[in-house]
Amino acid sequence: VYSAALDQGFTAGSILLDSPFVLPASPGGKMWTPGNFDGKFLGPILLSQALAKSRNVCTVRVAQAIGMDAIIRRAHDLGIQGDIPPVLSVSLGSYEVTPLSIASAYTAFADGGIAGTPRIITEVRNAWNDPIVPVVPVRREVLTPQNAYIMATLLKGVVTSGTAAKATVLGRPTAGKTGTSNDERDAWFIGFSPYLVTSTYIGYDNNTPMGKMETGGRAALPVFIAYRQAID
Repeated sequence: VYSAALDQGFTAGSILLDSPFVLPASPGGKMWTPGNFDGKFLGPILLSQALAKSRNVCTVRVAQAIGMDAIIRRAHDLGIQGDIPPVLSVSLGSYEVTPLSIASAYTAFADGGIAGTPRIITEVRNAWNDPIVPVVPVRREVLTPQNAYIMATLLKGVVTSGTAAKATVLGRPTAGKTGTSNDERDAWFIGFSPYLVTSTYIGYDNNTPMGKMETGGRAALPVFIAYRQAID
């Protein structure tokens, strides 16, 4: 959403309105009234703050302003597959993706706009340990370097002053984004440093709620931190 918005005239300093949002109902339907996780509204805030603090209402307003077609095109550019419905709730994550797919998408923010296609096998060696089948990574430019740089900077703000502040314990530049679905059924954190993107997902296989406050920042982020502390 925010990457597409940067190409449509928004900047990190754009002012967004964090206030109640109501989408009128279609005939026979219900009004849609998305809210923020904390149930509060902050009024006019910077776009950079809205992203760092996961202000859902601001994200919906951005999506409405630029149109869902632009967002869906950007998702496809980043490698997210499927027939994504052009409805505003998609801007808050109602379309399902796999951890591998979202990690692949985030490589573009970490690598100057270049996205990499996932590889399960990197090479094949024979019994004498000689490489016989190299698997060359497929890399393609999907964002301008300028867009990727601004997005990486904005996503650093999620760690330095937003919903993933616990990751500052790593003591190195880290960017990423938390995510929590309705009723705390799914918790996400996708984080990256310049050389590694990591996607962390927590949730039950039967899609039942995990419990109050089991958010991306509380449930998924600690797994990311423990993993990165172990491998870095």
